[in-house]
Amino acid sequence: MHDHLFETTSEWSGQENLTEQFTSYAAELDLDTDAFVACLESEETAAQVQAEFEQGLAAGVQGVPAFFVNDWFLSGAQPFEEFQRVIEKALKGEHPPPTPTPLPPGASPFDPNPEQPGYTYSGDATRGSAEAEIVLVEFVDFQSAENRKHFLEAWPDVEKKYVEPGQVRLIVKHFPAPDQTQGFKAAEAAECAGQQEAFWAMYDLLFQQQEEWSQADDVAATFEEYAAELDLDVDAFVVCMEKGQTSDKVEQDFAITQESQFPAAPQFFIIMGQQAGNVPVDQLQEAIEQLLEQ
Repeated sequence: MHDHLFETTSEWSGQENLTEQFTSYAAELDLDTDAFVACLESEETAAQVQAEFEQGLAAGVQGVPAFFVNDWFLSGAQPFEEFQRVIEKALKGEHPPPTPTPLPPGASPFDPNPEQPGYTYSGDATRGSAEAEIVLVEFVDFQSAENRKHFLEAWPDVEKKYVEPGQVRLIVKHFPAPDQTQGFKAAEAAECAGQQEAFWAMYDLLFQQQEEWSQADDVAATFEEYAAELDLDVDAFVVCMEKGQTSDKVEQDFAITQESQFPAAPQFFIIMGQQAGNVPVDQLQEAIEQLLEQ
């Protein structure tokens, strides 16, 4: 009946006498039509339908089709590849990131989260004064030569001049090149280090040692060495990497860059009050100065 109802939706939807229409389907399926009609007219399954409807609302379902693969939720008519991705995660015993809790009144996702020092409410690594008037969101690619050049040559002046004095607060999101698998793993490594309050230490090390890890035969082992060098709990770091505990965070950041059709990293998004917009790398300090003058 499930299949038949979908196949004949155009026939029965909008009809006045649904009992007669559905009874004809019951006959086509060789059911006991008297028992079927009695079931419909008594509404003995109505309570179950209502209970499932309410269960769906409680679980956050706002439209159909909607699917749960264990605790993974898929909304809408998703392609096969998306089902495959989620099923593979479920088979590995992985779980989705926790649903974000409501923001405090007046807070924005980019504000520092006092419950998670060094991170925003949206789960992005941040550094600089919480009172800074300017928020600078960096979309970073650890494997990009241009991004490394900016990190080594231009960024130190920006940090010393604006971040350290408390005028600018930096937020990092990930934008690895789509064809660079190691770039995605480097982003995950930074986030795994962040679980041990070492995001920025790993961030710096990944840029400093870019040539080494980007050409390593065993990049996982190289990142493990970096974790040891930073005095992290290496076992916990390895578990984080192997189970892909931070892969969803990286993929979510990457999805933003694809939806916005950003050029390659580094990219900067600058926010001050109600003003916000992308800023070219070579105009970063100029844009900051213009905002500070206001």
